[in-house]
Amino acid sequence: MHDVIDEKYDVHDHFRMDLTKNTCPSREERLGVAIKNYYGTMSNLVKGTRDKTITQPERCFEQSSSCSLSIIATRILTIRDSVTLMHAPIGCSVCNHGSHELFRHIPESDGRPGNFNLHNVSTNLTEKDIVYGGTEKLKNAIKESDVRYSPKAIFVMTSCASGIMGDDIEGAVSEIQSEVKAKIVPIHCEGFRSRVLQTGYDAMWHGILKYIVKKPEKKQKDLVNVTNMFSYTWRDKAEITRLLGKLGLRANFVPEFSSVEDLEQMSEAAVTAPICPTFGDYLIKGLEQEFGVPYFREFVPMGIKNTDNWLRHIAKYTGKEEEVEKLIEEEHATIAPKFENLKKEFEKIRKKLKKDDEKLTAIGAVGQGRVLAHAGFLTELGFDVTGACAVDYDALITDDFDSLIKDVGDFVILISTFQAADYVNLFHNLKPDLTLQAPFKGGKFETDKAMGTIHFLRGDNHASRTQAGYNGAIAYGEMCLRSFHNTSLGKLISDTTEDPYKAWWYEADPMYFVKDKPEKKEVKVPVIVGNKRKSHGK
Repeated sequence: MHDVIDEKYDVHDHFRMDLTKNTCPSREERLGVAIKNYYGTMSNLVKGTRDKTITQPERCFEQSSSCSLSIIATRILTIRDSVTLMHAPIGCSVCNHGSHELFRHIPESDGRPGNFNLHNVSTNLTEKDIVYGGTEKLKNAIKESDVRYSPKAIFVMTSCASGIMGDDIEGAVSEIQSEVKAKIVPIHCEGFRSRVLQTGYDAMWHGILKYIVKKPEKKQKDLVNVTNMFSYTWRDKAEITRLLGKLGLRANFVPEFSSVEDLEQMSEAAVTAPICPTFGDYLIKGLEQEFGVPYFREFVPMGIKNTDNWLRHIAKYTGKEEEVEKLIEEEHATIAPKFENLKKEFEKIRKKLKKDDEKLTAIGAVGQGRVLAHAGFLTELGFDVTGACAVDYDALITDDFDSLIKDVGDFVILISTFQAADYVNLFHNLKPDLTLQAPFKGGKFETDKAMGTIHFLRGDNHASRTQAGYNGAIAYGEMCLRSFHNTSLGKLISDTTEDPYKAWWYEADPMYFVKDKPEKKEVKVPVIVGNKRKSHGK
């Protein structure tokens, strides 16, 4: 990966952020290449991006889809002293169902604020509102939210319904802002705006940059913005807080686990250090453009090597170069022997399962940023990464992927947004020794091999659920090791459930249902005719 800040990242961003606009451009508009369907090698993906031959193909069948509203509403909801107001039919609020309880079991002694009350409100748009408009409902909901909860901010989340209706969100907000104490923040996250989930994140950051972040009164040399995300847990927050604290620094976690005040003071930080290089891209560039806050994004603090580099980059901007080397030395003294023991345990497993010098194989990841984290970490443990999954991909990460290939070698990547059948096909055909999965990937994967998890629930406060930093390197490695020692889940699934997929599907490649795909394989496709099933080539 990169060892220094590299200006070539800006080659994909020929635009200046315009916070006078209601919202951001989509990732497709901003970056050119932004896709959610691809199957092939990483090297060909990188080459196609630079040659501009990679385009967004159409699918003729999808099991499920994604929604920008749902993907960011669960982040916004966790911001303290605020209200998440969804200008949408009541069904859209299902994405936040259960989030109120997500963090409540964490004791205050472990850092959970006592005022961790989460407020989710809906305008409950109906068919009548779709015809006649919903701005009056929106204004009334804003007033009621302000009176009922006395928040510092009210985040107005748009939906497909409000977008189709053409409600003037900014006009309604401008009209009513003087009547409420809370700052009203419109976030344009209509589900149909973009096919790429990252656009939802950009829309969220656009609203926060425009309405929440204040001009800096002073620079806080010990403050570090850490852009966290859905798949990192409370234990990761604790680990990063611990490490930065040893350097005499304070972590400002945004947006999850944050307060409105934390968002306001982002402009005063010494540096922005993202956990995910693409999730916070719009924010880190906006903070630099508008407030002069520098950033880096080369490393994800997962595994020993990447944590070292992540901390060293922070030290460059905070004047902690000497302190960080001392910290790394101290942490290695404790962690390195444990990590070496883990590698020895995996070597024992390799000798049982593999021949000669063959390595254990693994597939992991779910987001394009986590591909970088997982591939590097699994390689550090001694695995051969044969494949990875990502829900989407854009040109922003091209250079990072290119560097990853040089570091760990080329491998297959499947880009497919929550299509369970695609994932099952990939796992079945590559047959990795270790498969890391996420609950929302879905699908049934028959295997008697190791099967672990990509990430844990955000509110999981058990030490074994740590993924980030040095403690995370050990905890996550131990989880992978347990996956080899206990394969009963995969066996149970195989023994007790019927395979929902036919044999022909495993003979196709995961992009079978992508229209106009070049070099499509000839496979036997079952077709129902009356009450009889027959097969023919397609």
